[in-house]
Amino acid sequence: MSTFAFAAVAVSGPAAAERIVRSLPHSENFDTNAYASDAIWLTGGARQTWMPSAGWRGGAAKFFPPTVAQNYSGLGQFILSLSTVPEQLNVRWLMYHGTTWREYAQGEKLIILNRNGNRGRPMIILRESSSGGQTWETMGACDGTVCRYEGGDYWPDGTDRLKIGNPPVAREAEWISVEFEANTRTGMIRLYVDTQDGALSGLYIERPMDDTGTGGTWAYIDVIGGFFNNASTADENNYVMFDELVIDSKKIGPPAGFGSSTRPQPPTNVSVQ
Repeated sequence: MSTFAFAAVAVSGPAAAERIVRSLPHSENFDTNAYASDAIWLTGGARQTWMPSAGWRGGAAKFFPPTVAQNYSGLGQFILSLSTVPEQLNVRWLMYHGTTWREYAQGEKLIILNRNGNRGRPMIILRESSSGGQTWETMGACDGTVCRYEGGDYWPDGTDRLKIGNPPVAREAEWISVEFEANTRTGMIRLYVDTQDGALSGLYIERPMDDTGTGGTWAYIDVIGGFFNNASTADENNYVMFDELVIDSKKIGPPAGFGSSTRPQPPTNVSVQ
């Protein structure tokens, strides 16, 4: 789905906000801009707009990365205020990368799960990889900053199937489903990725929390979108959109009807680097 024909509504809000999660499952479909009052985190020149009809289904939240290093752009924080905190935490969302994301957005911590009683923080980190003259970003499942990619530990080795970047390897300009799971009892982290063309479906990376181990109690989700270690270049196509966010204590899976369409044609206004 092209986003260029849809109206954007600029939404102001605090630099950092907190949404209190009192029960599970907790969801946000972005069909209104109410999320902007308590669920956005913008610092260092980051921007956000509400896209009322550009989501996978209905509205979407559109974020531009910060132009100053060591800053945030995304959804969060989500504070868990539950009568009983589960051992397992799952977070699922749909995301759509703009056509200059790979060139201008510097790799980020996409989501960070925080515990009380154990300082270990499971997270997803995007890092660049390349093969055959093509460069892209891919996702790793991490215990802190100790990561495992589909191809390679610590750093991707170029064999990963998930490629976010320019055509012909790209998965920019299309919705993908991402789900992150971590369990304090088993110590397992799982990253699930589903694409609409079915090329990726379900479990993508599984790894133990072998750096910090088991234990602790889930406390809050720091950010969904990104803590950016480096400054990004401002560009109107350097963005990421979010839709259909769910937080739960068990496997969620992609929304009903996702994955039933063919892969869209790559954008024609982005040259192969």
